Amino acid sequence: MKKTLIAISILLFSVNCFANESPTITKADRSANVFEPIELGKQYAALPTNPSPDKEVIEFFSFNCPSCFRFEIQNQGSQTISKALPEGVKFKRYHLEDFGPLAKDLAQAWAVANVLGIEDKASDALYNAVQKDKTIKTADDIKAVFEKLGVSNEVYDKTKDSFLVNAFMAQQADAIKEMKPDSIPMVIVNRKFFIISNQLNVTSDDAFINDYARVTAFVAGLDPHAKIEEKAHSDKK
Repeated sequence: MKKTLIAISILLFSVNCFANESPTITKADRSANVFEPIELGKQYAALPTNPSPDKEVIEFFSFNCPSCFRFEIQNQGSQTISKALPEGVKFKRYHLEDFGPLAKDLAQAWAVANVLGIEDKASDALYNAVQKDKTIKTADDIKAVFEKLGVSNEVYDKTKDSFLVNAFMAQQADAIKEMKPDSIPMVIVNRKFFIISNQLNVTSDDAFINDYARVTAFVAGLDPHAKIEEKAHSDKK
């Protein structure tokens, strides 16, 4: 089942998620209710993985991804989802390490931002530098972005080589290896369920993001250890 999901996902969504340019969300071809009932196999589906012991939501992304830029910066997707989650559910964001130019350096920069506690500022700055201003060509350009945020090259280098950054990088790599996100942005709940974004309300950007948050919050409140009886569904994203 996993191989089928991956193959169809790549065919349907690689253009939107991995191209240099992809269209802004517009009115859906299908007629969608404002809030359709949330169903397993429709807006979300199960992965062949073991659920996490603690409730968590993980977003996989890349600063090199135009769709991620629109999702997070233009439409505030991450913030909207995070605010909608039930109390006690952790929200994490992991950067792919093998997608686009300087992927490993950008993933490491994301780890540095998390350790320094400047995730929000660094996310905006790095997205704009990569996607909007196109000023990041080398690893030194990444450090220049942090310098503008008040992080000196010395502090950046010291933090980059720290135990905490190495630990974050290891967690990030393990999550990628375990859940194998094949399109981005991708949101996975409790390491067990992924959101099927093309089944959400896409009549507008706001409707899409709000429905994304609604479905994610609903799934986050489920018992991931409960018996799963899923309807057949072949889309992943």
